[in-house]
Amino acid sequence: MKEQESKPSKGKRPELLRRREVVSVLPRVPVWSDHRAWITSCVTHTFIFLLIALLWQPRTRGTGDVIDRPVGIAVVHASQSGEEYFLTGGPAEGSVAASAANASASLNMDAEGPPIVIAELLSDVNGYAGANANPSDSERGQGEGLSGLGTATTGAGEGSGATDATFMGLRGSGSSFVYVLDRSASMADSEGAPMRFAKKELLRSIQSLKDKNQFQIVFYNESPGSLNPSSAGGRMLSANELNKDRAMRFVQAITPLGGTEHIPGLKMGLSFSPNVVFFLTDAAEPAMRESQLIEIQDRADRSLTTIHTVQFNRGPAENDGGWIRQLAEMNRGTYRYVDILSIEQ
Repeated sequence: MKEQESKPSKGKRPELLRRREVVSVLPRVPVWSDHRAWITSCVTHTFIFLLIALLWQPRTRGTGDVIDRPVGIAVVHASQSGEEYFLTGGPAEGSVAASAANASASLNMDAEGPPIVIAELLSDVNGYAGANANPSDSERGQGEGLSGLGTATTGAGEGSGATDATFMGLRGSGSSFVYVLDRSASMADSEGAPMRFAKKELLRSIQSLKDKNQFQIVFYNESPGSLNPSSAGGRMLSANELNKDRAMRFVQAITPLGGTEHIPGLKMGLSFSPNVVFFLTDAAEPAMRESQLIEIQDRADRSLTTIHTVQFNRGPAENDGGWIRQLAEMNRGTYRYVDILSIEQ
């Protein structure tokens, strides 16, 4: 600090005229021209981020580091010796067998049971597929005469429910069959010969079905009705002896009367979603319109149902079958014309 003194003025006391001036000097702050602080900060933070990335580990879920774990489907198979388990879909035959043994042990099964019979297992699988598969198209030929009508032979799916059943000379393949028959008053012509013959061939076809097959019967005039014992509840019936006996009593009680409405009878038959429908009528009138044929086709396609058709009439056929033939052709089936006069002879 520097002190400056003023000279005293005349007439004034010297001690009152002295003035001090104080000058403060601040310390000098150095300047970082090379920006070393910024570089140091960047290096430090980068090192911290790298350290976190190296030390961080994601949380493992699921099987983690378990490798080559066999994966498949454990299928339980009931046989005479008890329940057996079979694992499919494994990586190799050896590992499949080991996985099947492990699956059996984990389910507290007896590991010393008899070996799994693969052929028996596959036969059950094929049986299920056969019962739900799309039935094959029927044979297109019309055999000579009416011999052998109503017979059935077990096809390639023997033991699985698949059957080739015939009705009025038409052959249908599947495991479930619905018979839709016209019972209008015209079926009583010629002293009831058409109805008598239709009943006989219907019962013959049903009697030929196997126990694993299913069936239903629908008779219609202005309205339809089906075989509906109290225990069935309007469902398909197993072709066992009890239901075959019920079918015989039901068919024998049917009498021809009334008019003809084809659509309700066909819709009821298709409501059971069978593999095959055998449809019989002696009435070309009233004819089904194109829109009605398409509606029936749509319903049949939902369950992959084949429709075979039979037309009764007196004398030779007057045309190619008209809408009755078209109904069969639109639904993978076969049409046949039957001369009532040939039945009476």
